[in-house]
Amino acid sequence: MKTLRRILVINCLLILSIFWFDAPSFAVLPQNTSEIFNAGLNNVRQENYQEALINFSRVIDRQNNLVGAAYSNRCLINLKLQNDVAAKDDCIAAIKINSDNLEAYLNLGLAYYHLEKYNLAIAQYQQVIQENNLDYRAYYNRGLAYFALNNYQQAIKDYQRALRYFSDSDLSSKSLVYNNLGLTYMIIAQDQEAVSNFNHAIALNSNNYHAYNNRGGVYHRQGKYQAAIKDFTQAVQLQPNFTEAYVHRGIVRHQIQQKNTAVRDLNIALQQYKQQGNSKQYQIVLNLKHKLFNAQPTQQSTVIVMSQEKSFITT
Repeated sequence: MKTLRRILVINCLLILSIFWFDAPSFAVLPQNTSEIFNAGLNNVRQENYQEALINFSRVIDRQNNLVGAAYSNRCLINLKLQNDVAAKDDCIAAIKINSDNLEAYLNLGLAYYHLEKYNLAIAQYQQVIQENNLDYRAYYNRGLAYFALNNYQQAIKDYQRALRYFSDSDLSSKSLVYNNLGLTYMIIAQDQEAVSNFNHAIALNSNNYHAYNNRGGVYHRQGKYQAAIKDFTQAVQLQPNFTEAYVHRGIVRHQIQQKNTAVRDLNIALQQYKQQGNSKQYQIVLNLKHKLFNAQPTQQSTVIVMSQEKSFITT
């Protein structure tokens, strides 16, 4: 029977700043410009981002006193549309017009993060913290950047600061931060702290399937195979398309000789990755299946390291 050294699932979460700059009701503004701006805001509320992009661009072309707010909002729209270079340029333009625009600094940090320019991202978050040392978003996003740089101790400090300043009413977002904090402890093999934070995440949001999945990974590493299977099962019950949890449950089931259910889990994962068009992960799981079910007992154990999953939470 093979021994799986560890299951590692990294799901880092970004806080996306939602801070819409409303149009001032100045009589000197051409009414049609204000209407275009407000139409852009309405497009955003309706999640019609392409139309919002067009309307904010029209406002920018008019070069009046709404242009800074339009750049800032267009930056955020470009982030949502994963136009990271355009988002960066828009945020820089917004800051040039108004250097006190902390939301633009925060979103510029997100653009740099997506572009894997982590030190530049950290610099933007530090600018926000310098002006407002209670902004949990800046601490949290800076923690993500430190995590990406493998500076796990600094990431832990920033996640803890973010939790300190979080609104008690935003339980779902707070749950996600606890999950990331637990994940960081998991990576540095502090399993007790990891489980404690995953427990907090689940207590705040019982639908946090990432926390169940990650706690299952710690339980597996501790040799608590039934507890691990239970958590992976809970994860897929909450999110049936959470393919990674099927893979992890299949590995653990194979390890405890539940081979029929193990192969069923891996087949579900293969089917889902095929439907998603994720050929890379499909091939990884296919190779894993062949290795698990065709390997000799003396073969080395299998290690699966999953790629980062980036999600957004809004404020």
